Amino acid sequence: MISQHNSTPDNAESNTDQTRVFWLIFSLVLLSWLSIKIVLPALPGFPEIFGCSADGVKISVSLYLLFFAFSQPFWGGVVQKSGYRRAIVLSFSIAMIGSLVAMLSSGLPAYIVGRSLEGVGIGAASPIGRTLLVDTFDRARLTARIGLISGVAAIMPALAPILGVYLMLLWGWRAIFGLLFVLTLAWFCGALRWLPRSLVNSSEQTPVTLKSLLEINLTILKNKGFWGFALAYASMLGGLLGYYSAIPYWLHVQLGVSASVYPYLVVPTVLLYLGGLSVSGILAGKRSTEVLLTLGLLSSFIAASAAIGLTLLGLRGVWIIVSIMSLYGFAVGIVTPQANAGVLLRFKHAAAPASALLSLVVFGFASLTSAIAMRLSVSGLLWQLTLYICLLSVTGLLAGYFWIWRPSRSAVLPE
Repeated sequence: MISQHNSTPDNAESNTDQTRVFWLIFSLVLLSWLSIKIVLPALPGFPEIFGCSADGVKISVSLYLLFFAFSQPFWGGVVQKSGYRRAIVLSFSIAMIGSLVAMLSSGLPAYIVGRSLEGVGIGAASPIGRTLLVDTFDRARLTARIGLISGVAAIMPALAPILGVYLMLLWGWRAIFGLLFVLTLAWFCGALRWLPRSLVNSSEQTPVTLKSLLEINLTILKNKGFWGFALAYASMLGGLLGYYSAIPYWLHVQLGVSASVYPYLVVPTVLLYLGGLSVSGILAGKRSTEVLLTLGLLSSFIAASAAIGLTLLGLRGVWIIVSIMSLYGFAVGIVTPQANAGVLLRFKHAAAPASALLSLVVFGFASLTSAIAMRLSVSGLLWQLTLYICLLSVTGLLAGYFWIWRPSRSAVLPE
């Protein structure tokens, strides 16, 4: 049995507290995406700055995502056992130390240590944010809030690299980590000031032991429905994150697009991602989560089919790549709120561990896809990109079909 996470006190139900908590979650999500993507424009220049190989710099991207992913179960346990405030104090202290280490680093090893610490600290954003959402909003408003946050957060992969470019032009690459430190400190202070104390301490009302946390996590991991949502979400979002990580190497290094221009080429992908979120939101009241998730996964085959067709025609170049990945982004937009809501609603009374495990799967997968995508060749025919998209689409569809769609047609979802 999954222990209950009873943390919806009366005062947290007031409009004032709900609005305050929502904006804290909103800004936390933006900060986490900023931390992931703002550094991308600086990556191609690091081999010269640090006197290292390009492969070493690429490893730093995968390590950040890996530490971000594997810190999730730990932070989920801290939130479940000790409450939000203790998780915030510990995680954001680590993140700020990481930003300072990266900012002051003079070589690749120190930089990797700093980014890894940032990944560990910012990794708490997902279990904290998602659990606050579940604790604060009812079912009717949960999906809508997730969709709104996802929509605005979707802009960050476009805005963060652009902001990174201008910071580099004005003050150098160290300014990127100086800004991350300042923003992390600001959110840390704001959360301790504005997060309702009764909401934060509510998880302490029911003692949670290490044994019970392990039992909760094992119960979640044994649930096929969790894996259906998680793998579908991971294949979609992980594939898109891999593309974002690879953009400096695909468009700038391989295809020669200027460093001041290529961040803007993410905009079409972001716009179609937002279109997918809009479609998902419009249909949310008319179709079930399982149906919409399957629709999004099927939509990814539009991108896969386009990639196959364009490659067979011998077409290639910047705008072909952007078009294929934008179509893929549309499918990701449909899947994102449905996969999040599906997991959170199924494990509402263990939202922190469930959210942590979901993020572990998604960002662990993103670490793998980033490592693969950054090494793909796109300067010639796009067979490698086509294979990348096709494998992601098939993985998501198989997981969604066998562990979400078929059980939903039987009218009884497995527990």
